[in-house]
Amino acid sequence: MKTKYTTNEIVLTALGMALVFVATMFIKIPNPLDGYFNLGDGFLMLFAGVLNPFCAFLVGGLGSALADVAGGYAYYFIWTLLIKGVEAFLISELFHRFGPKYKLGYYGLGAIVMVVGYFFAKWFLKGSALIALSGVPENILQSVVGIVIAWAAYPIIQKALGRTRHLKAE
Repeated sequence: MKTKYTTNEIVLTALGMALVFVATMFIKIPNPLDGYFNLGDGFLMLFAGVLNPFCAFLVGGLGSALADVAGGYAYYFIWTLLIKGVEAFLISELFHRFGPKYKLGYYGLGAIVMVVGYFFAKWFLKGSALIALSGVPENILQSVVGIVIAWAAYPIIQKALGRTRHLKAE
């Protein structure tokens, strides 16, 4: 595992966590069965495409899990940390191994991790597969919106980051 990070990596990781937190915490639509639809996945996927897998895990996992705590869903903290962290880690790993050419596929695989992960988390927490199943359509919709956000914003963030590559690490 990498032990030294550049200033750019640290700043992008912090910015990603903050944007995921804000998009999860403040741009949300509660549902009647416990939980909410939010736009945090779009930023999670976007930052996973430009950060290394560990930093992407922090962005997705901590950014989302801290929003759960702040929003009154603290019992989801560990589940969200793991599910969203693994989602972001996987997307980042695929970007690093194969490049951005198949980014829609990477986002799709990340979305599957999220939908399946929350199905099992809700089943465990609520004790009912039927209740857990009721959250699947909402999570699929949230993933699709996230994919659109990440896909549309990726070229913009790549262009912006391309302009900062000349900056040296401190």
